[in-house]
Amino acid sequence: MKQRIVSLVLVLSLIGTMMACSSEEPVDLEAVQAELTTNPETVIAGSEADMKVTVTGMKVSDTARATFDVRIGDEPVLMDAIHEGDGVFSGAFTFPGKGVYTVYIHLYEDDIHITKKKQVDVQ
Repeated sequence: MKQRIVSLVLVLSLIGTMMACSSEEPVDLEAVQAELTTNPETVIAGSEADMKVTVTGMKVSDTARATFDVRIGDEPVLMDAIHEGDGVFSGAFTFPGKGVYTVYIHLYEDDIHITKKKQVDVQ
């Protein structure tokens, strides 16, 4: 009898754990958007520009992280972004010359890694 009660408690605990883990809504990766803005709006080569990305389409927790991956030619320059809260991440970067630069935004939320590609026109 005691063994049956212990077995029942274990099974109910396992079911409760499984239900708690599956209660989070899955992330629809197609719905996740990242809007990249710069300050100043017109980026000047050789001058520092603040980049800010706002992530929408998913819940972004306080433990989420983001990095900016700026491509200089074929070489990536990685920088950690500061999490400002509410899905907003920021960082400053000095673009070395005029041109259109590709910026990959890497968002890390729990075990999810989402990458969004954006471009910055530098004058």
